Amino acid sequence: MSRTISRREFLRTSALAAAGATLIACTAPAPAPGASEATTATGATSAAVETVWGRVLPDDAAPWEEQVYLAEPGAEPAHLDPARDIYHGGGLNICTEPLVRRNENQEIVPALAESWTVADDASYVEFTIREGAKWSDGQPITSDDFIFAYQHMADPAMANPWAWYYYDIKGFKDANTGAAPVEDIGAEKIDERTFRVYGNGPTPHLLSLLSYQAAVPVPAHVAKDDPEHWAASIETYVSCGPWKPVEWEHNRRMVFEPNEYYNGPHKPGVRRIVQTLIPAGSQFDALNAFLANEVDLLHILNAQQVLTLRADPATADLLHSTNNFQSAYLQLDTLHPPLDNLQLRQALSHAIDRDTLSEKVMQGTTVPGYSMLPPGFPGYNPELKSVQNFDVDQAKSLLAEAGYPDGKDSSGNPLTLEIFANGRDMELEFVKEQWETNLGITANLTVLEGGVWAQRRAEHSMQIYRGPYEYDYLDPANMLTSLWRSVDENGSPRHSWINTKFDDLVNEAGTTADEAKRIDLYQQAERILVEDVGGIFLSHQVIFQVWWPYITGIHPDKSGNVIYRWLDIAIYQMYIRNDVSNYRQPA
Repeated sequence: MSRTISRREFLRTSALAAAGATLIACTAPAPAPGASEATTATGATSAAVETVWGRVLPDDAAPWEEQVYLAEPGAEPAHLDPARDIYHGGGLNICTEPLVRRNENQEIVPALAESWTVADDASYVEFTIREGAKWSDGQPITSDDFIFAYQHMADPAMANPWAWYYYDIKGFKDANTGAAPVEDIGAEKIDERTFRVYGNGPTPHLLSLLSYQAAVPVPAHVAKDDPEHWAASIETYVSCGPWKPVEWEHNRRMVFEPNEYYNGPHKPGVRRIVQTLIPAGSQFDALNAFLANEVDLLHILNAQQVLTLRADPATADLLHSTNNFQSAYLQLDTLHPPLDNLQLRQALSHAIDRDTLSEKVMQGTTVPGYSMLPPGFPGYNPELKSVQNFDVDQAKSLLAEAGYPDGKDSSGNPLTLEIFANGRDMELEFVKEQWETNLGITANLTVLEGGVWAQRRAEHSMQIYRGPYEYDYLDPANMLTSLWRSVDENGSPRHSWINTKFDDLVNEAGTTADEAKRIDLYQQAERILVEDVGGIFLSHQVIFQVWWPYITGIHPDKSGNVIYRWLDIAIYQMYIRNDVSNYRQPA
């Protein structure tokens, strides 16, 4: 039976862990047949643990049968095909592998591609698939799988809500909108292991784009006959990543074990992953599950969870943090009254005290934000802070100029705005209070169920919502072009805002090979976005995480910080330490 662990119990457990380690060292069993001996920190010998992928774990690793990771709970997936639809696809980063990934220093490193070549004019990238790469059914991974994957992602029949992300691939948009056949997409087979992906002319960010976690192959030999349902069950699914699903108890849990055919560079230390599934609309107390040793790691803590853990010295020491390239902003329907009024949008942008929001409300889990690109991101421009800075007097003046003196229209009626939240949202609650207090307007805050909120975002049918966006690749094209460039008369895929000068600048930047020039073009474009108040920028995320001490092996970045980056390679680096049994029962 699981329960919440108290501080006293945690401290006692820590002491037992140290004592237990000594006891284990003194009574270490003889090495298993074929295992090599390693000397532990106490001087005793123990059998070195070698994984099924041929990785030898450090001396402090738990035995292979105890290399079980209790993953953070996740939503019940509709299928296991994130290439088709990342919102509903499960098994991401456990069962899949893109061509390239980013390491702990945000450097692009090989994954399924053993090598690649970027064209001199940046118009294409040529990839060579890793020799011997196989699906979990033993079939080779080939160029045909990637070419089929791009066609599959773009196929209008698949209704991929993330298809717009790939519009910089030649022919992808036309295929996705039905204007051209999917066979016209710019993916060309050279031989069984070599293929090219073409951009729409010079596309300097194409390699980074294809490091995206859902830009993964789809097994043509399995999926062609039934592209919609091939990944609907573990019986028909095949994996290209280090693990494969072996159990799927719907709305309860998923279990993953090794894909023994995996021969890639990111060989895990963990044998088995167990993940609790949360049915749609249900609640799950992740922090209590962690404290009860039912979960090993929580990768993003909210402000209240951070406060709870900080309040106890025993758990405060388990916290890890890092600045993240994620921005939160208010999306505004600028294409319809009253938010088509620039002075009104400017007034709203100046009426929010972002310092108080980050420091008091969000408890340091964010830093104030005044732009889409976060600090440290390529192209970040600190000068934009002054454009939407907190200034109540200026906000009131602009509100009056917009036709709403003291928050009322010409008939004396209060200006009323509609804000929509995806569940409880402390930032939006603060925004509502700020606008009503500082401007005298009425701001109605409506909480929607997640699926309804996502559907309305796609329909552009919300006047105001908060849109957090975490980078997918390290280039301004990701956070500016992909997200804000207009694709039709309704604006971008997520935003009811159109500015043709912005579109022209990001399009030009996206085809400019000169790095200094393209960054300058992106900065010009972002200034237009901020000055035209296409969005009201609020904050940039500071990630707080917590994990038990037996989770180890994650590499520090170049600054020495150890952080679990859930979509990069940290999950492959980690392993379970040999004192795990002092914290939890065998999984």
